[in-house]
Amino acid sequence: MREVLKQKRNWILLCWPLGLICLVLVKNSREIAEYVFARGIYRVYGTALSFINGLLPFSVGEWLLILFCLAAAAFPVVTVILVIRRKKKLVTLVSCLRYLLIASGVVFLWFMIGAGTNYYRYEFSTFSGLEIKKSTVDELYDLCVQLTQKTNAAREELGVEEGKTFKSALTNRERAAEARKAMQKLSGQYDVLAGYYPYAKPVFFSRVLSEFNITGVYFPWTVEANVNVDTPDYSRGSVLCHELSHLRGFMREDEANFIGYLACVNSDCAELRYSGYMLALINAGNQLYSADKDKYYEVRALYSDGVNLDLKENSEYWEQFKDTALSTAGETMNNTYLKMNNVEDGTKSYGRMVDLLLAEWRKNKNGKN
Repeated sequence: MREVLKQKRNWILLCWPLGLICLVLVKNSREIAEYVFARGIYRVYGTALSFINGLLPFSVGEWLLILFCLAAAAFPVVTVILVIRRKKKLVTLVSCLRYLLIASGVVFLWFMIGAGTNYYRYEFSTFSGLEIKKSTVDELYDLCVQLTQKTNAAREELGVEEGKTFKSALTNRERAAEARKAMQKLSGQYDVLAGYYPYAKPVFFSRVLSEFNITGVYFPWTVEANVNVDTPDYSRGSVLCHELSHLRGFMREDEANFIGYLACVNSDCAELRYSGYMLALINAGNQLYSADKDKYYEVRALYSDGVNLDLKENSEYWEQFKDTALSTAGETMNNTYLKMNNVEDGTKSYGRMVDLLLAEWRKNKNGKN
């Protein structure tokens, strides 16, 4: 066993205590999470890595994940073969487990720097000046009516032929460029969003993401925003901005949704504006449906024919993946991941975007008064 203890690269095992120290620090101090990590270490590290990986047209994270899966599958097989072939079987087994411990420690520390610590930073509402509080059903209803009007107008602005679903004239690259510009424009209102934005990457195996019920992925080990480009066209703009907001260290899904919405609706691109309003309308509508079905159907009656067509296409697209083994696994993994990273309500946190929408609605309403 001494042979194992004397092996080179044992010092890399320090990644485990370093990662745990980072976790303990941010769990106990939001100031450290915000100013030491989110606006300090992560900002420098993230900007450098996203710039380097942004030079490549493909998702580095996607291919690293594929390699990781292959390595994970091969590891037990290789370990068994080595143990059988070598004389010092126990030493060989412990040595292989050591490599596993080293690799997992590197992955853990790398994750903490690229994402983990940011789950403990201040909420976006701290910087936006929005007051989050309980709202009435009537307020939610009024918000949905307003969003419906804006969504209908945004759909009309696209000039889609009557009776047709929306089909984008933009390429994936062009849409990604518009998302970058939208985030850069929004950073003029919120300094905390300022910084370098790379092009979000289209995922080569996008259909596989759909199988897992995933529309986009932020890959913290490469600081890349990855987007499923197999989904209905109207939804992709808001997903792009959602994933790009993670690059600014806002990891909570409700906040990323809201930031994505703000970027889209303030964009100079009509497609992104429609995508942003649709995102908000769907989330707010879901909350209204849960609170008061009659009021929800009153709002649904106000949807334009074009909006209804796009929603129908979206429902039909996702229906083919509903309640499959893969979609259930994807939901479970995402829910578990969020709960492990300081998001106690897991995937239900996506719906908390509506709290931010209501706060913005109240602020604008009071401002008009």
